[in-house]
Amino acid sequence: METVTITGPDVETREELQAVISRAIQSASPKGKCSDLAGEGEYTCNNVFRGLAIIICNENFKEPNKPRRCCDDDLQLTKETFSNLKFLVLAFKDLTGRQIDLVLDIAAGQEEFHMKSDCFACVVASHGNERHRPVDDKQPPGLYFRDHCVYGVDNEPVATKQIVKKFSEVTSLKNKPKLFFIQACRIVPNGICSIDEGHTVSVDPSNFQDEVILKNADDIPEPSFFDRLFGRKTNTIDTTKIIRVLDPPCEDDCLIVYSSNSEKESYGRHDSYINGGWMLISLYNAVDKYLQALQMKTIDHIDIIDVLYEMTSYVAKRMEVNLKETEYHHRKAAVVFEHCFHRELYFK
Repeated sequence: METVTITGPDVETREELQAVISRAIQSASPKGKCSDLAGEGEYTCNNVFRGLAIIICNENFKEPNKPRRCCDDDLQLTKETFSNLKFLVLAFKDLTGRQIDLVLDIAAGQEEFHMKSDCFACVVASHGNERHRPVDDKQPPGLYFRDHCVYGVDNEPVATKQIVKKFSEVTSLKNKPKLFFIQACRIVPNGICSIDEGHTVSVDPSNFQDEVILKNADDIPEPSFFDRLFGRKTNTIDTTKIIRVLDPPCEDDCLIVYSSNSEKESYGRHDSYINGGWMLISLYNAVDKYLQALQMKTIDHIDIIDVLYEMTSYVAKRMEVNLKETEYHHRKAAVVFEHCFHRELYFK
């Protein structure tokens, strides 16, 4: 079945979105039963359907955000990738923050289809950021949480954590793998560059029992870490020190893949690829490589972890910033992934 891309103006109401998704699910073709039963330590992938793949790519934003050029390339590559893996693909372009929520809510509500599926996949390609979470009374002094978010074309944020949570709570997806690919910037507020230059932690070794000076300590997991490390007896924190923690959204049976977007030109399949796509190009190539091997019967299954390793290798070797007159020339933007899989995921 040819995949149609639905644009934001075409689905303004919940009823319209519900009708679009219902029609697609009713027309879904079975992937064909897998003759091999899942081995011990594998997710079961012999259901009627591979699963639903929701693709959301945003290009045309309200000011001050700039358009994401090559958005159509993102869409085409991703639709081909997941169609080739036998997913039922639903593609959307230029959704507002409210529409992103609506699409994902309705997709999460397809309990009957999820029950007959191996897994679920979601791709969001848009602008993104890391936003400070509002402070509450339960939060320790000096500790500030950040949450990653993606933006609708109206610049309304949607928290990545909430996207993952929608599907981790779906009953018929319990104990099934849920895959999320986030093609969006992962930068902290206040205009810090999206290319990660690392963090500097300055420690005076002669003063271990007294005070530790932190510089740019954005990702210390908990405030008591240095207390325990250096033998402090109390957990009191100088409120003038700010410790920021990026709260990871990964849940059980979930995989999250991020692209660190440089927003510069890159080498690779598209020599003038702007505003991302590094992750989606590498995903397409990695899946294509293993599908060819599967057809040639040199392998009997596709291991998703092997695909991820191939992705990161592809970006590291072939893609870099191509902006010769700036400090970013030849800089890399690494693909990052994390998962809470309890079993191996093989596509057969």
